[in-house]
Amino acid sequence: MAKRVLVLSAALLAMCVAAGSAGAGLGGPPSVQTVSFVGGAGLSSATCAYVPAGTTISWTGPERSTTIVRTDATGVTTVQVVSHASGQATDNNGNSYAFNYSNAFRVSNSVDDPDTFRGTMTDHFSLAGPALHLSNGFNANLTTNLFDVFVFDPINSRGDPIDFSNGSAHCDPL
Repeated sequence: MAKRVLVLSAALLAMCVAAGSAGAGLGGPPSVQTVSFVGGAGLSSATCAYVPAGTTISWTGPERSTTIVRTDATGVTTVQVVSHASGQATDNNGNSYAFNYSNAFRVSNSVDDPDTFRGTMTDHFSLAGPALHLSNGFNANLTTNLFDVFVFDPINSRGDPIDFSNGSAHCDPL
């Protein structure tokens, strides 16, 4: 399973467990987790056709996420998550790059199908440095069970961000 799906799955599972007793909703200060794109599995010429041959770009640091879970009077649960990371990345030649990553999604279940959540996801990753400028992203319809099923139906995309069939990173490593 792709790293993106595993990270998303873990975050969703954690917030659903935390929200289990919250009928009206759960929100609060952003959570922070350490994320990374490192070496060939992160952002490199092996994963992204726009990265110069032999180049790998790496970063590890905090990603902040705000989660809101609400269940309305009819029993419909809506999960909304907004995540952001930014900073300086470096490549294997010592060059520095500024990057920005944002992801937001909102999904809801139904009374008839409480285990399936549907909604939309918007994702953006940009990177700028001496050897490369990237601007990748997508809008997609998302269907998930919040644990291990994540189906992306792209509305639009730019810059070859991910493989929509399995969620694996291409030019959008977070």
